[in-house]
Amino acid sequence: MRLAYFSPLAPKRTGIAQYSAHLGRALSAHAAIDFFDTLPASSPVPDRPVLDYVARPELLLGLERYDGVLYHLGNNPHYHLDIYRALIEAPGTVVLHDTVLYYLIAGLGRGGMLREFLYNYGPNRIGEFFAIERDSVAGDVLRYRAPERYPLLRRILTTATGIIVHSETSARLVRAAGARCGVYAVPLLTYPVAPPEAQARSRLRAELGVAPDELLLGCFGFIGPTKRMSVVFEALARQRRCKLLIVGEGEALDGEIAARNVGDAVIRPGFVDDARFDALLRSVDVLVNLRYPSMGETSATLTQAMACGTPSIVSDHAWFAELPDQAVVKIGVGPGEAEALAHALDVLAGDSGKRAAIAAAARHYVETHCAPDTVALRFIKILAALSRLRKPKLRRRSATPQPA
Repeated sequence: MRLAYFSPLAPKRTGIAQYSAHLGRALSAHAAIDFFDTLPASSPVPDRPVLDYVARPELLLGLERYDGVLYHLGNNPHYHLDIYRALIEAPGTVVLHDTVLYYLIAGLGRGGMLREFLYNYGPNRIGEFFAIERDSVAGDVLRYRAPERYPLLRRILTTATGIIVHSETSARLVRAAGARCGVYAVPLLTYPVAPPEAQARSRLRAELGVAPDELLLGCFGFIGPTKRMSVVFEALARQRRCKLLIVGEGEALDGEIAARNVGDAVIRPGFVDDARFDALLRSVDVLVNLRYPSMGETSATLTQAMACGTPSIVSDHAWFAELPDQAVVKIGVGPGEAEALAHALDVLAGDSGKRAAIAAAARHYVETHCAPDTVALRFIKILAALSRLRKPKLRRRSATPQPA
């Protein structure tokens, strides 16, 4: 099988680039893959080049030669708009990492977003588009605070020849939204995990200023409004035996931290490279990975923590609610959320046996469902079936949404 693989790749600062490095290598054991991304980009497979289809748009004319074309789409316009345009030119299978693509479409600019809004919702709802502008910070639609109201999925649902998501929750949402193709749920793959080295872990915790008897919590990845950081800070203020490590970029948090007087308990290294990220992830005692409302996303950081045997606390919502109750600690969303999180931290801080039981169940889950070759074979089976149904056909360029 020969595959065309569209995705942001390293050194781009997105978790999907890291995901594609591991999935691409796993798939390459079963198929010949050509990787497509804008340069600079690093190929996941050393002997396979990265083809810059934006600099050389004629490459899209050759996609019909492939047995399958795989497009990874997320909600970040900086990394996925060109992939979105390529999909419309040459339909193929979409790996949909988010079931709300509001910010992706907002990245088209005012005119481009308006065209896509009308395509999704029709002219009778144009007033809602102007309401979005009024409700956005400084009129910037990329700073709209309720993107879940407008998934803006119709172009994907009517163009893709197949859609792969990472949870049954997302599969149900995509089918209910009107997908015209098959929708398949494939678990998020986990990455190879080296056993933590006790002395290196201790040295790193000391470097971070964490005392041996302190519980170190971790929040990792892009820090957006759905990460519930205000809830985390409120719980931290209630639970003074913990420190909180926040790794990643995103929203400004200074005001929230000051309002709850937890500055002395928060450690913020910002964005780090993959090696440092992995080391920091292994240094924490508990991962806190709250998400609400869901954009249909999953969390590679969570599967990595589970593979490391790190107990994790998640929101009892969407994909996170699908995980086995024995493998994570789930808390409800809404009134009492901070209190529930603080209670969960109290329990984990005082019960090493419970932490060990959660760690064992978490490892078992990812080893059974998320091993790279297991996931890759699921992809190959789906792509082979879709290849027998149809080949990608080039569409006219005039159909492609352009920036305003």
